[in-house]
Amino acid sequence: MQDKIVPLVGIIIVCLAAVFLAGCTEEQDGIPPTPTPPPPVPGEVYMFDQTNNGETYDVPLDAEIRIRLPENPTTGYSWQMTITPGLVIENESYQPDDPGGRLVGAGGTRQWILRTVQPGLQTVTGVYARPWESAAGDQAAFTLHLRVGASPGPTGVPPRYTVYTEEDNGKTVHQDLTSEFGIRLAENPTTGYSWNLSVPDGLSLTGDEFIPALPPGQMAGSGGIHAFSFRAMQGGDHAIHGEYRRPWVPAGTVTFVDLEGGFFGIIGDDGNNYLPLNLAPEYETDGLRIAFEYEPVKDTATIQMWGIPVNLTFIEKTSLYDLFVVVE
Repeated sequence: MQDKIVPLVGIIIVCLAAVFLAGCTEEQDGIPPTPTPPPPVPGEVYMFDQTNNGETYDVPLDAEIRIRLPENPTTGYSWQMTITPGLVIENESYQPDDPGGRLVGAGGTRQWILRTVQPGLQTVTGVYARPWESAAGDQAAFTLHLRVGASPGPTGVPPRYTVYTEEDNGKTVHQDLTSEFGIRLAENPTTGYSWNLSVPDGLSLTGDEFIPALPPGQMAGSGGIHAFSFRAMQGGDHAIHGEYRRPWVPAGTVTFVDLEGGFFGIIGDDGNNYLPLNLAPEYETDGLRIAFEYEPVKDTATIQMWGIPVNLTFIEKTSLYDLFVVVE
C-alpha cells in the first residue's frame, strides 16, 4: 500500500509543478513591459510671485509666464495690472483660499497667464488698490521686468526664428534660404486701423494672426499684436512694406510736380491724380504717404492743369514699416 502512495504523490507533485509553472508563465506574459518615460521636454513656463517684485529675468520668445499674487476681494482691493505691448494676457483667474465659502473675509490668489510675443524689455506693473479710490503713494505694488529673447533656447531645441518689431523699421536684415522669420507689430483693430503688408515674390507669407493683449471681453479697445510669419523662398534682395491705416480711407502719395513754378499734388492709389487746393504746409513733402478724404471742386479752372481739383476734408500721415531682407 505504501508503494502505491509514493508514485501517486509524485504524480500529484509533478502536476502541481506543471500548473504552477504554466500559471507563472501566463502571468509573466500578461504583465505589460515597464513603460519608458518620454524624454523630458524643456519647458517654457515661468512662475513668478510677490518674491520676484522688482526683479529682471531673461525669458525666450513665446514663453508662458505665470504670475500669482495674494488678493482679498472682500476688502474691495484688487490687483490692477498693466503690461507693455510685447506681452499678452491669455487668462486671468482667482482661486479662493476657502473654496467652500465658510470663512468670511477669506482671501485667495490671483493668477495671470501671459505670453511673450515681442522681443526686448517688457514690463508687468501692478497696483493693489480699490478701483474707486484715487491713487496713493502707499499702495502695494508689483513690478516684473522680462528681457524677452535675451536668453538662448533650451539645449537640444532648435532655435526659434528671428522676430522683427517696430525697432527694426528701416533696417536691412539677412536670412538664409528656406529659413523662417516673423514680424510682430502693435495693432488695435477696434480703432479701424490695421497693418497692411505687401510681400515680394521671393518671400512667402506663412502665417497671419492677431494676438489680443487681453482675453476677449475683459476690456474693449485694448489692442494687441499682429504677428506675420514668412519663409525665404528665393535668394536676393526683398523689401517688405507695411502701412498702418484704415483700409476704406483713400490713400496716396504726395508728389512735387515741376510745372508752372512747381506745386504739390497727390497721386492716389486708385490711379487718379488729385490737386488739393488746401494742402497744409506740413504735408508738402515729396513722397509722403497719406490717407485722405476730399470733396471735388466743380467748375474750377486752375493754372496747374494737373489732376482733379479737390478740397481735403481729412488728411493724416500714414505710419510705415519697411524691412529689407537679404536672402543668401
